[in-house]
Amino acid sequence: MSEELLKELPSGWVWSKLGDVVTKVIGGGTPSKNNPQYWNGNIPWLTVKDMRTRRPADAKNHITEEGVEKSSTNIIPEDTVIIATRIGLGKVVRVPYKAAINQDLKALILPPDVQKGYLEYWFVSKANHLESIGSGTTVKGIRLEQVRNLDFPLAPPEQQKRIVAKIEELFSHIDAGIEALKKAQKLLKQYRQSVLKAAVTGELTKDWREQNKGKLEPASQLLERILKEHRQKWEEQQLRKFQAKGKMPKDDKWKEKYKEPKKPALLVDLENPNEWEMASVDQVAEIWLGKMLDKGKHATGESIQYLRNINVRWGRIDTDNLLKMFFKESELKRYDLSAGDVLVCEGGEPGRSAVWEGGVTLKYQKALHRVRFHLPLIPQYLVYLLEYFASTGLLQRYFTGSTIKHFTKESFTTLPFPLPSILEMEQMVFRVEEKLYSINKLEDELDIQLLKAEKNKQSILASAFNGRFN
Repeated sequence: MSEELLKELPSGWVWSKLGDVVTKVIGGGTPSKNNPQYWNGNIPWLTVKDMRTRRPADAKNHITEEGVEKSSTNIIPEDTVIIATRIGLGKVVRVPYKAAINQDLKALILPPDVQKGYLEYWFVSKANHLESIGSGTTVKGIRLEQVRNLDFPLAPPEQQKRIVAKIEELFSHIDAGIEALKKAQKLLKQYRQSVLKAAVTGELTKDWREQNKGKLEPASQLLERILKEHRQKWEEQQLRKFQAKGKMPKDDKWKEKYKEPKKPALLVDLENPNEWEMASVDQVAEIWLGKMLDKGKHATGESIQYLRNINVRWGRIDTDNLLKMFFKESELKRYDLSAGDVLVCEGGEPGRSAVWEGGVTLKYQKALHRVRFHLPLIPQYLVYLLEYFASTGLLQRYFTGSTIKHFTKESFTTLPFPLPSILEMEQMVFRVEEKLYSINKLEDELDIQLLKAEKNKQSILASAFNGRFN
């Protein structure tokens, strides 16, 4: 006996198998995509992707009458309960129009004495259960036999109506609260963006800059120092190469091979204070992509944990579930990480970044850029700069690829880097962190309230289908 049947129902209610309650289950199918005559017709063709709400306004794709006739799909009457039996287990819709469905969906036709809303809300209440009984390695699904065999608490018709009306009344209050919470989330997101904009345009530290006028190193002088350091490091590296070969240069002609760092590609409009300089990332830092994954089974070297794209979140690095890869002795220094390095995603969500705080010996994979400043600038500033560009969509101007976006080293090096003095950069990061701390606390509280709202809905549904509604 199932746990469901052990629950005592009110008088007049009965436990039934869902298959005994519905009069018909209608399946669907997909017309051949090789025949254009089947597609872009006037018949909505529903898939799991269209089930983002319980009342989808329209389907993403449409098919023709010929597409219906030449495939296993079916036309479903309007306002029919349609459930997902694959991919989106627990999803349920009722659409206010006739529609065809694909093979991942099932339409449940009911007798007159079973309210559609009653069955719909019951399916909403069983979402977690349906997910738990689904099978499949990559995509979970449930068999039609399992759907028919679900234990269904069948209430008398009039009571079904009252239950649906009560659920909708209570849900309307909760939904109003959820809408207010989501509006607050949107406002916080806008406020966060305005804080970041104020930071990278110098507005956030305008008062501080005025108070310290004449005490700060000019940004032009700082940039000159950085570029000098950049060249000096290059020269030292070249001399080490000469020394390793045992052949030192007789003159300074080799220095003519030095390539000046790339200047910023101004694909974005940034108004900066006169005291600042507009540099490029290439001018202030060294960028290295990580190591490509070993393809061979006979890789040699030292097995070391490394960071992947998935480990780098906005503003933090998640060191859970780290993988290992072999690194040769010649690769250890090249792919090392030092405290203060900024790790930036090359793909996935390009530009997502965080500062490495050190403490553990790790390497990093090719899906990440390692940014290391030539002089001790404030690394968190670059993270805030990237977050601002990403949140406004401006960063996309530096991506390559039409469907899968990439933030290549070539593009990254030309990204504008508004350069204030180091002291102002430090003050700016302090002020941003102070404001973001408050924003993050509020965002966490809103997430908690939204979670509570969803739990309240589940409690309401549990009470409704246990017959505990007054």
